Amino acid sequence: MSIAKFSVNNPVLVNMLVIIVFIVGIYSMITMPKEEMPAVDFGSIVIVVPYPGVSPAEIETLIINKIEEELADVNDVNFIKGKANEGRAVIVLQFLPDADIDKAWQDVNTELDKVNDLPKDAFDPIIMRIRMREIASICDISLGGDFSGNTMREIAENLKDGIADLDYISKVEVYGTRDREIMIEGDSEKLEQCGLTLQDIVDAVSLRNFNMPGGRTRSGMSELIVRTMGEFNNTEEIARLILKSDSNGNTIRLKDVASVKDTLSEIEVISKLNREKSVSLSVYKKAEGNVIEVIKNLRAYLKKFEAGIPGLNVELRNDVSEEVANSMKTLGNSGLWGISLVFFCLFIFLGWRNALLAAWGIPFSFFLTFMIMYFFDITINNLSLFALVLVLGMIVDDAIVVIENVHRYMENGLSSHEAAIRGTQEIMFPVISAVATTAAAFTPMLMMKGMMGKFMRVFPIVVSITLLASLAESLIVLPSHMADFSKVDKKKIKDKKKVPLHAWMIKIYKKFILFALKNRVKTVFAAIFIFLLSISALFSGLIKFEFFPKQLPTTLILQIKTPVGTHIDETEKAVSKIENFIMNMKQKSDIKSLISKTGVISENYSLDKKGHNAQLLIDLAERDKMKYTHEDIKNSIREFIKTVPEIVSYKFSEPQSGPPTGNDVELRIRGEKLERLKFIASKVREDLAGIPGVTDIQDNFKLGKKELRIIPDYDRIAMYGLNVAMVSSAVRTALHGTNVTKFRGEGNEEFDISVRMDKNKIQNIANLKNLKIRNKFGQLIALKDVASFKIERGFADINHRNGKRTVTVTANTGIYETETGTEKRTPDEVNAYLFGDKLTGKKGIFENFEKHYPGYFIESGGVAEEQRKSYKSLGLAFIVAILLIFTILAAQFKSYVQPLIVMTAVPFAFIGVIFGLLVTGLPFSLTILTAAVALVGVVVNDSLVLVDFVNRLRDEGIDVWNSLIMAGNIRLRPIFLTTVTTISGLLPMIFSSSKASQDWKPMAVAIVFGLSFSTILTLIVIPCIYSITDSLFGGKQKEKISFEKALNKKEFKDII
Repeated sequence: MSIAKFSVNNPVLVNMLVIIVFIVGIYSMITMPKEEMPAVDFGSIVIVVPYPGVSPAEIETLIINKIEEELADVNDVNFIKGKANEGRAVIVLQFLPDADIDKAWQDVNTELDKVNDLPKDAFDPIIMRIRMREIASICDISLGGDFSGNTMREIAENLKDGIADLDYISKVEVYGTRDREIMIEGDSEKLEQCGLTLQDIVDAVSLRNFNMPGGRTRSGMSELIVRTMGEFNNTEEIARLILKSDSNGNTIRLKDVASVKDTLSEIEVISKLNREKSVSLSVYKKAEGNVIEVIKNLRAYLKKFEAGIPGLNVELRNDVSEEVANSMKTLGNSGLWGISLVFFCLFIFLGWRNALLAAWGIPFSFFLTFMIMYFFDITINNLSLFALVLVLGMIVDDAIVVIENVHRYMENGLSSHEAAIRGTQEIMFPVISAVATTAAAFTPMLMMKGMMGKFMRVFPIVVSITLLASLAESLIVLPSHMADFSKVDKKKIKDKKKVPLHAWMIKIYKKFILFALKNRVKTVFAAIFIFLLSISALFSGLIKFEFFPKQLPTTLILQIKTPVGTHIDETEKAVSKIENFIMNMKQKSDIKSLISKTGVISENYSLDKKGHNAQLLIDLAERDKMKYTHEDIKNSIREFIKTVPEIVSYKFSEPQSGPPTGNDVELRIRGEKLERLKFIASKVREDLAGIPGVTDIQDNFKLGKKELRIIPDYDRIAMYGLNVAMVSSAVRTALHGTNVTKFRGEGNEEFDISVRMDKNKIQNIANLKNLKIRNKFGQLIALKDVASFKIERGFADINHRNGKRTVTVTANTGIYETETGTEKRTPDEVNAYLFGDKLTGKKGIFENFEKHYPGYFIESGGVAEEQRKSYKSLGLAFIVAILLIFTILAAQFKSYVQPLIVMTAVPFAFIGVIFGLLVTGLPFSLTILTAAVALVGVVVNDSLVLVDFVNRLRDEGIDVWNSLIMAGNIRLRPIFLTTVTTISGLLPMIFSSSKASQDWKPMAVAIVFGLSFSTILTLIVIPCIYSITDSLFGGKQKEKISFEKALNKKEFKDII
């Protein structure tokens, strides 16, 4: 029993399947996680090793080199980046796209366990796996009110704890507060007089501050638990701690040689909202959380929390869920408009009853797709929604073909049941081939490499699932519904000319096809000429090339740096100057709010907290309400920054939503000597500065603070009964301080008890030289007796890539002035200028780089590197798509020639794509290239249907000329309808001005114009190519009759 017959004979079962799909599909759609972009695992593992107070050179030697050596054995690593800066080592492992990250995570942990010789004062390595859902905060919360610092800190901590308890919250970070601590500051002179050292204080405090269970004992009939209570209850107890005593009862207490303060730690981050100091919290969600629901619950909690504290002002900003909700709404509206347009087109040509039957496949296919997405953990996001909007018009194509064929049988007198069975059976394999060719064009996109490939992967998956769902609907559900509900208007059968639009189309088409067939060779050559002309237009400079066009963001991020070693208060002064300028510049009407965080920037998937760092988030008005452009705002700020001498570097960036492709321009220089790398990097920056449109040029090579290097005298150290560890520990405790133990305050709040030397007593080198260290014999030895001192300037950062020292020069591209107006500089153009252009043969300025700088190498990264991977893999995907489609067509036609005829529609589509870019002014980008690959499977469907019908007519004994014209006339309506419905589904996307639509507008433009041109040329040129190939390769079936003789045949006259 055929599928169609089973469907028609079991309407109850079919309808129950439909009901189940709708119920489960709606449930899946409602409960699935919703986010802005796909949940991509970046394939990155980050290792952070804090080692406070240690220079980058020591971090490189003591930590980076050791860890990199062990990680060299980890498999499937694309590259390893290491960064040594003051007090911290960061190592990033980027794995190959197809690597098993779960296994890689285990391998990294295994190799790290082998590193057993890290400095004992260094913190344990922190290992993080980077996922797109988790690296970006979902919102920021600002706290305001007339509260003391301590009170505000407690409020922020309470709020942090409350938010952390909400569902799907992974972490909450607090900025702008100072932690409470007990600070013990030793007086160097008093300590020396009493024969004590800081280490004596550390030992005494750590041995005193703990409670210890002592077991059990009995008191009469009761059993008692014994517990020794040694924890400090207040600072007075700490101050009265005895450090030294003698047999005469003389004691030296802690308060005699040190001060004890219940104070706040030094501030690490200064947070401000619209120039007013505030406390801020950044909230992150878990991967499985639905951002819209998470924010909804968070808002409800914040409202309750604010109401419970009089005078507290809580503001939620940078709400990611708003962007997600707007994207969902925009794409949803585009989908609804698309459905409306599709139905309208179907209604005009098929009538309301058949239009409903065809359009019924849209919700069925969507809900079945949502079911499958739910079970395979595919989220609803911009990319998956766009995939649904893209195929909106395509999923009725197979239904249209089935409905047309079934109706043809009904018009010939068959009952609706018999017509549904025979009509579906007859057209089943061409329909399957049509869907298969479309899916075959999308599925090779899964071969795309690099981060862009991982990001785009969900697109072909959702498209293919939806197409297969529509195929199931048209072959299983539709025949049953047509058998029950489809009817034929007998009046229209008697006089088909009562459909004026269809009749007018046939009349126009006849004129064109007759002229084309009479001049078939000229027609084909004209098509080839137009194709070559479009190719030349692509490389003539009329169309810009841009890898991944950036859409205008709603937030600008400005990162600034003052000289390394600058105190946070001095950096804050520079930040205040910029804030005042931004809030008073001529473009201030386009600024909604301004958030600054001094003392921290986000870098390498982690936070780099240094006093010379700062980050500003400039929240802009909605795009259609802005009076000035983004470039106007950035250029004004750039000009002002030039007047702020404290700022040594700055960079504009945007919130990460799409795949991370790196900077517009990213040049990596590798070599061994840091001074030489510094010199080469400066020359590269000069070269970039000479290219108009290149902005924000900087490198990651900075001179560090001046270092007082303490050089141990190993012989004297041994002679005095010391070792290097004892010396370095004493210096570190005196200057940086040591967290000795925890103090338990009210409400079981724990905070650090720290010990260090009084800064006022050790603020110069002379005092440091006299620092006393107790040796193993109990004697006090001055630091100057076992070490020498030297002042040098080191490097702020030392960067590695794959174990080699590397300096990276980065820049952005933008608008620049020309004699005729303005132009937009693209990363492609910069890369061609630097490294040469293979297409034009033009050499780049770095052609002989290695000759000028022996032993040093330069390579392009960032957008250019990701571009090379993506273009290469897309080219391979295009070839695979062509081969797959050719194989499918060859299997259907049992011919090598006819698949080639069908596939000539592909270059016709390319003509339309180029024309669309010229009309809209869009650049040729990865999105356009992806659309071109997708078009391969879409455009062949029309020519497939046409050629298949020509073959059917010829099998019935009709000559080639009559077959070509009859096929064109009969299949004109379904070909036109399938094209119009596909285009109608995408038109709302093209004309929408929303951000979500702008992201994918290029792909919609490419498909609409490509499909339009391909359809027109298919109906005209394909018959010409068919007739020519029939004349050349027809064999026994070669048509002997000429076109002129065919004009006089009865069949031909009936057509005309």
